[in-house]
Amino acid sequence: MLPASPLNKYVLIPLYLLLLSPVVTAQQTISDSLLSALQQHPQKDTGRIYLLNQLSRSYFTRNTAAAATFGQEALALSDSLHDVTGKIWALRNLALVENTKGHLDEQMRLTLQALKLATATNDAYTLGVLNNDIGNIYTELNSPQDALEYLKKSLAIKQKRNEKAEIGKTLNNIGSAYIALQALDSAMLYLKKAEKIKLELHDLRSLAFTYENMGIISLLQHHYNDALRFHGLSAAYYEEAGNLPGLVKASLHLAEVKTILGDLKDADKQLSRAKLLNEQLGNTKNEMTYYKVRYELDSARRDYAAAFENFKQFSTRNIEFFNAEKGRQISRSQEKYESEKKQRENILLKKEQHMHLATIQQQRVLVLSAAALFMALLLITVMVYRLYKKQQELYRELNNKNREASMQNRIILEQNVTLENLNQVKDKIFSVISHDLRSPLAILEGLLFLLKDEKIDASQFRIYTDELWRDVKNTAYMMDNMLQWASNQMKGIGVKADDFDLTLLLNREFDLLNTLAKQKEVKLLHELNKSIMVYADPDMIRLVLRNLINNAIKFTPAGGEILISARKDKESAEITVKDNGTGIPVENQHRIFSNIYYSTTGTQNEKGCGLGLHLSKDFVERNHGRIWFNSMPGSGSSFFFTIPLADEQDINPHGYTMVVQDHPVNGVRVLRR
Repeated sequence: MLPASPLNKYVLIPLYLLLLSPVVTAQQTISDSLLSALQQHPQKDTGRIYLLNQLSRSYFTRNTAAAATFGQEALALSDSLHDVTGKIWALRNLALVENTKGHLDEQMRLTLQALKLATATNDAYTLGVLNNDIGNIYTELNSPQDALEYLKKSLAIKQKRNEKAEIGKTLNNIGSAYIALQALDSAMLYLKKAEKIKLELHDLRSLAFTYENMGIISLLQHHYNDALRFHGLSAAYYEEAGNLPGLVKASLHLAEVKTILGDLKDADKQLSRAKLLNEQLGNTKNEMTYYKVRYELDSARRDYAAAFENFKQFSTRNIEFFNAEKGRQISRSQEKYESEKKQRENILLKKEQHMHLATIQQQRVLVLSAAALFMALLLITVMVYRLYKKQQELYRELNNKNREASMQNRIILEQNVTLENLNQVKDKIFSVISHDLRSPLAILEGLLFLLKDEKIDASQFRIYTDELWRDVKNTAYMMDNMLQWASNQMKGIGVKADDFDLTLLLNREFDLLNTLAKQKEVKLLHELNKSIMVYADPDMIRLVLRNLINNAIKFTPAGGEILISARKDKESAEITVKDNGTGIPVENQHRIFSNIYYSTTGTQNEKGCGLGLHLSKDFVERNHGRIWFNSMPGSGSSFFFTIPLADEQDINPHGYTMVVQDHPVNGVRVLRR
């Protein structure tokens, strides 16, 4: 436990004491005065726009709903009166409201719209403020290099105007960008400059942001007592100013530092306070940070069950945040691709226009030349004939050029189709990684973390072993399918056919698949004990068998049974994978082998990526076979596929059936053709 200090008095002030703070009381008085002035000014003019913008700015850190209402009225009135200045500040106030909610993309849209208007009016003060805002947004979007470009532009404008208060704010924000870049020494240099200016101006409201950043740097440098001091000052100043978003962040920072220093009781109070205040804001990023610190606090208390639950909550929100970030990156990539595509099309159109103009010009020259020669040398038929021949040759040359241009156009269109297909492959890979592969890995990471730090013993870890092994194996199968599909889509997979024993290949995969089946209490049998020599690509057929059997296990409940059998005719072997599981709904059966990627969860919520059966169909058909299925909802499914027999084969057209015991097989017997 830390000894009591004057700082703790500031940190632990209850929220209701905000109303007793002189600064908050003064702000409330200002807000009340503005409201009274607004009520006495019903005229729809620029004076009312000014009052609405002042009220919106006054309320956004304390009451986002009221701030949004005033800002929207100011925006509508500015549009109707064509008041550009009023519209700029209305857009800026609405952008700040979106920031308190964590909606950074909407904040960026509104701020860029305001910046465009301010650039047209060439208002230096407004340009300094808005460039500073855009830099802050880029910092929060984890793009600090882009942030520094706007922040340093803002600083230059403010220094030219000698606006000390605004200079202090921008110096603080440059420090935030350098923190994101892990350039902590540079960050602290700018923050100390900001602190000096704000202390000279006695700007305690703005000092809260600077001390928050200094606390973050101290925490990263493991100077925990300094971090506690800075975050305590930040919390006190945020509280005095009535800055609700800042107070939430300060409480989360204090909880994290106090957890590290062992003051667990006070850390819990700070977390509870942060959660209560954030419910008013609805900021998802603060919520994610809350579960992260709560998980660390529970681990320090050795309450590992609660720690694991909070870690899962944090992991879920972190994945959602990651997906949102990826979505933004994919959207930006798509926009860049569309822009480049339009540029290529414009270049092509310009080339075609130049060629057409050149053709028209040449035709005019030829016609004029022919007319002049015809009038001058009417009687010289030989020369006219030669001129005609020359004209024909020029036309042929122009036609050849036009054909070449058309061929180039077709090539560019084919390249566009290829790029779009590759873009679909990329989107599918991102989707599988984001939604299907990260979740089991995140849970495994949490359990391994607890086991590594000896926060959970081996007996507790073994409770989750079977489930984890099944999830990891299922994830490995999904990854294998995804890699095979991606390779097939991007560059194609060549068939390496050879003679091999299908029975030996099945036995090689059977033990592992049988282990998966036993975990679900599903009985897995195969009726192959005689050699079946076939001619195909063994790796492709192995993947087909694995996918069909794994699908049967996935959709067969405990107590069910899966049977693998085979029969031969004169030219091919027919393999059947039959189960008595849930079956396939009739309305979805047409999607099984189509190009539409179709995936549902299994009887124990097993996941898939929707590529296995599509790949299986492709691989069977590449090996000159065919694949089909029969399914009855509620009764089970049977999947069949054929592959050609090898030349050296004992034909048994009536098939055969025999149940065999599991036995190890070292490999697949292969006969070279």
